[in-house]
Amino acid sequence: MADQGSPHPPGAPGFTELSQYEVDERSVRLIDRDFCLENLVVVLGKVDPASREPVPVGMIRPFRRSLTQEISQRLRRPVQPVQLNAWEIRRAVETGWGGEEEDERGGTVLTLRPTAGFSFGPETPVPILLDEILGHAVELGASDVHVETYEHDVDVRFRVDGVMRQITTPLSHDNIDAVISRIKVISRLDVAERRKAQDGRIRAVYEEKGEERAIDFRVSTVPGPFGEDAVLRLLDSGTPVLGLERLGLDPSILPVFEQLIANPEGLLLVTGPTGSGKTTTLYSAIHHIRRPEIKILTAEDPIEYYFDKTSQKQVSMHMSFADYARTFMRQNPDVILIGEIRDEETAAAAIRAAQTGHLVLSTLHTSDAVRTVSRLHTLGVDLNLIAGSLLGVVSQRLARRLCPHCKQEAAPDPVEARRLRLGADERFFCPVGCEACRGAGYKGRLGIYELFVPDSEVADLIAEGTPVHRLREVALEKAMRTLRDDALAKARAGLISLAEVLRTVPYRILEG
Repeated sequence: MADQGSPHPPGAPGFTELSQYEVDERSVRLIDRDFCLENLVVVLGKVDPASREPVPVGMIRPFRRSLTQEISQRLRRPVQPVQLNAWEIRRAVETGWGGEEEDERGGTVLTLRPTAGFSFGPETPVPILLDEILGHAVELGASDVHVETYEHDVDVRFRVDGVMRQITTPLSHDNIDAVISRIKVISRLDVAERRKAQDGRIRAVYEEKGEERAIDFRVSTVPGPFGEDAVLRLLDSGTPVLGLERLGLDPSILPVFEQLIANPEGLLLVTGPTGSGKTTTLYSAIHHIRRPEIKILTAEDPIEYYFDKTSQKQVSMHMSFADYARTFMRQNPDVILIGEIRDEETAAAAIRAAQTGHLVLSTLHTSDAVRTVSRLHTLGVDLNLIAGSLLGVVSQRLARRLCPHCKQEAAPDPVEARRLRLGADERFFCPVGCEACRGAGYKGRLGIYELFVPDSEVADLIAEGTPVHRLREVALEKAMRTLRDDALAKARAGLISLAEVLRTVPYRILEG
């Protein structure tokens, strides 16, 4: 075995071990950190600037001549390739560069902070650019960061309160490839793969005013004609679980919903499009009913919030929603939460659990509450089983809440009045924009809800195969409060604007 720091270990470029070399901070930094992690290379030993001796460089593929030549050009010195494994190379790079932690799985943990402005200098390192963008996204309360590459431009947009907002950043065609590579490196994706979509995860800690909170970014990259795009979804563990009373449920709906989630068995579904707050509603329900006397099991993708003494499971390639739903029935639970019913197998398992003495909570993608019946049927669930198991369905949307500091009373414009069939003398509120809401006119979001609870008559109609439009007519005759009704009530109360009613409520329900 070679001595510590030896530039020529026996058998190079054969396989060696990192322990045979000194990891010198200054020497490691002779090559850009991102380049090292992208190509899995690292400078080894202490490099003497005055010497012309070959520099030992750890590589996962030491026989790649083109890479060896590029490293030699960067160092302006001959290179002695040395083979190390990927873990050793990453460890050496992080030892030399520092500034970032590793989690228990060996992944990078970013440290993010609020930013007063982006660094537009041409020499600003890519890691700093990305940290500033992600830190600013957390600061603004964004739910998603979109990095989009076009023929002559690169756009960064944040989704804030459900609406896309353009952000001026230093990203351009000059640095976008390096930024995408940086995203891939820290989310443990294949940097060399640019022809296929990839999914990964970035862990971060957000520091503000002496406090820290964990942030997860779910990463999706997709190739395009002008480069790769990336979307990063923020999962903020610092966001508290809302109590049921803070969801925005109407006083006429809230007690009914509380009774449904207290039921010992049956299926309760929350429906709506992606980003409509379904998970928040389910988490609020779990928060409301959990206590030591009952056992709650959840299957989620991803787990966005951890509850004490609640057995939460992460869906993976080895265990699907359906796998967990079947397994949970042998775990003696009282309540089962299935993150999403997305296929026939999961639907069958959920119905079976609901029929055998368990309360099952889950989500489904439908445009309104009543249409859930036909959606379950298309997933292969027998109508009699739906009629006997379905406790209720909450359909929901999220509307931007008017900023209380600057909202202004106004009459509806002609288009709003016509489409919503409003009276000529009705008054509502519109957004203005101020410092408190950063000029948006809106601050935060509010749920809009529709609750469908099949009574015995409606259950019989479901079992008979009654068309959805007739089921909806009967539900309305029984005073079901629709998404339109709930949205207009909140607009009349000055909580949301009429523009938000038109933006969030489906056309079929508005015109129905």
